[in-house]
Amino acid sequence: MYSIEELANYISLDEIPNAWNNCFEEIKKSYNYDWLKKYYFDLILNYYELDDNFKERFIDQLNLLNSDNKLNLICYIMYYILFIADDKNYYNVWSWKSTLNIFKNNGSYMIPVVALLCGYEFHIKNMKYRNFDNEQIVLQKYNIKLVCTNDKIKYGIDGIRFSQMMWGSYFMKGNLIQIGRLQYEIVVENFDKLDKYFEEKHKYIYIHIPKGKDLNEKDVNESLCLADKYIKKYYPELKNEKLSYYTKTWLLSPEIKEILSNDSNIIKFQNKFNIIEYEENINDFLNFVFDVVIDKVEYNDLPEKTTLQKELKRKLLNNEKLHLGLGIIKNIP
Repeated sequence: MYSIEELANYISLDEIPNAWNNCFEEIKKSYNYDWLKKYYFDLILNYYELDDNFKERFIDQLNLLNSDNKLNLICYIMYYILFIADDKNYYNVWSWKSTLNIFKNNGSYMIPVVALLCGYEFHIKNMKYRNFDNEQIVLQKYNIKLVCTNDKIKYGIDGIRFSQMMWGSYFMKGNLIQIGRLQYEIVVENFDKLDKYFEEKHKYIYIHIPKGKDLNEKDVNESLCLADKYIKKYYPELKNEKLSYYTKTWLLSPEIKEILSNDSNIIKFQNKFNIIEYEENINDFLNFVFDVVIDKVEYNDLPEKTTLQKELKRKLLNNEKLHLGLGIIKNIP
């Protein structure tokens, strides 16, 4: 069995993730070189409606994993942490840095794709357990397909970043659903930071805002109005709980409020929240507003297609700070 240092060096990881260190002894006990051979990948790739080009690249990586012992074990480490490890080690994936240096010499970013899609059986099991209706199943499959393909389009990498691998696992583990325009993450633990704003204990639901569509107020309101109904349908353990909805996003930025008028969809969305704190952040603006590759960006080259882009670019060139907002929904419309 290889050492954890050998494996990290093999794919040029700058530092060994904490979860690798924490889980490696257990991983060695359960690992079998032939672990990938139990999966019917043709079925899995077809289920998520991935195209022939993707399938070809996936199978090439699979063949490599079945011929390279180190990469095979590295893929199993990722799979184990995503679907078997405890929550502490699972959430550690968010700290794994996806850089251009990783997989430079061995493997590729298709390895996280393989690790993620090996969670197919968990996804099917969790969707059945939660009694997802057909509409929700279609949305689940669609979101996994997006996770597997978006980084190729945006970043030009052959596969997915670790953050996308993690994001896909949220769906597969049954912790994330989509209701119309918005997505809702079922938060396992109470969020102590929010408790002080309520007289009684609540269960907190995190709102995610998918990219791609306008933040139309009617669509947002429809989603929020249906949220309690569908969450309590799919998660009956929450049936008698008081649910509160919160998010942390660039959409709640105070700088955005300085730029946009009160009749803009973003400001209408922002006004639905009590914003309780701000956090300095630039990367989310680069990602969601400018849609650029963060590692390669030059502020002078940022697009100015909209008033928002133009004004945020000016702020960045002037070295002004930008912030995310953490907010709680005031009330469901």
